[in-house]
Amino acid sequence: MKKMKIRRFFLGLEVRQSHSDLFKSPGEKVEIFCSHDKTDYRVMLWYQQPPGDTALKLTGYLYYQNATFESRFSVTGDGEKEASLHIQNLKYPEDSGEYFGAASMHSDKDSGFLVQKPSTI
Repeated sequence: MKKMKIRRFFLGLEVRQSHSDLFKSPGEKVEIFCSHDKTDYRVMLWYQQPPGDTALKLTGYLYYQNATFESRFSVTGDGEKEASLHIQNLKYPEDSGEYFGAASMHSDKDSGFLVQKPSTI
């Protein structure tokens, strides 16, 4: 049975994420947690980067506890300082890759973005 690797990295400022690497089997579930201390960042986002790909795919985000996400994925948290990405029934190879937790100000005046490099499945 194949094991999928989940990896996370940090980019930029103080964005924290659980698990640097996770190894999971197809059919299992996973939760990755991301947090930061910026009070003016109101959106938490999750991206996936498949192995060998340079593009990032938005898998879900939270804006003031209102979650938007892809199927089999869910996002929970307060949408301001923390968010967890949940993936149910892992599929190989489509769920393999690096997962990035990010935070954004999302205002019409200023834009800011904090990214944490990913957890890899």
